[in-house]
Amino acid sequence: MRKRWRRLVRALKFKPLVLIHGGAGSYRLYSDEELNLRRKWLREAAKRAFDVLIEKSALDAVEVAVKVMESSGVFNAGLGSALNLNRAVEMDAGIMDGRDLSVGAVACISGFENPISIARKVMEETDHILIVGKAAEKLAEYFGFKRAGNLITDLKLKRFEKIYSDWIEGKIRRMSRIRRMVIENPDLFSSMSTVGAVAIDGDGNVAAATSTGGYWLKLPGRVGDVPLVGCGFYADNEAGAVSTTGVGEAIAKLTLAKSCCDLMRWGMSAQRACEAVIDLITRRIGSNTAGLIAVDRFGGYGWAFNTAGMGRAIMTEGMDQPISAIFPSEFFPKCT
Repeated sequence: MRKRWRRLVRALKFKPLVLIHGGAGSYRLYSDEELNLRRKWLREAAKRAFDVLIEKSALDAVEVAVKVMESSGVFNAGLGSALNLNRAVEMDAGIMDGRDLSVGAVACISGFENPISIARKVMEETDHILIVGKAAEKLAEYFGFKRAGNLITDLKLKRFEKIYSDWIEGKIRRMSRIRRMVIENPDLFSSMSTVGAVAIDGDGNVAAATSTGGYWLKLPGRVGDVPLVGCGFYADNEAGAVSTTGVGEAIAKLTLAKSCCDLMRWGMSAQRACEAVIDLITRRIGSNTAGLIAVDRFGGYGWAFNTAGMGRAIMTEGMDQPISAIFPSEFFPKCT
């Protein structure tokens, strides 16, 4: 039965589609100008990825989409990555090819503009799935990636000091245990948002990619859901492709990307599967925790989130320009 299904899929031509996200969260700290800048870059990333998708594979498209967002400096990935408690940048990224389940990921990597491309090198050029820290950085240098010198800016340091002050004073309730550690041991450490993409190409191949700088004030060495297969991303031609965003620890507990893919594998549409897993994480862990995007093996797409907003953009055949949105009140197409 499965062989017959595969032969049928190969005989079909699919409508190429790329769907991206720029992170789920409250967005309460962003001005209208900053929000519009995010919408602009979401559209730019979707457009450039779709141009690639027409000529190449879904895998190439998701890498390009994420690279554009990493290089923009306006998202929490690549050049825009948040600072940890050491005022340093540690980035995670993962990519997966639905054709053969190939996977590559990096975690706690610093000094490079496009960790998603390093993750792809891990997938294609090594025998491993996930490489972390200094070893990942040495591998990146071996593959010819140049170090970026502008990951820590004065603007980031200024924002860090404000967030840090609010956190120590108890105005930010996140990481209460680590806050207590820092207050009791001030010398312990020397002085929600993610980007992702899913796509399906004309041959029905799917791919997913996700990249993040983690979240502000995270513990050095912390790894969230993003580089973990089945948590921050997953892709399988027999199911679909998913990229998640939100609170990494909550997403990882429910292996949210794989859970969504399994629902699509059992016949649920991408939209219904996205809504189902967001209902699940809301019920089991709480609201304001996650968002995700997906494409299913039939070419349908879906998205859902339980936060105030989730930056997203889509482009497919028949569209002159991508459509972008952040908040639920904005128009964004839904696949029924």
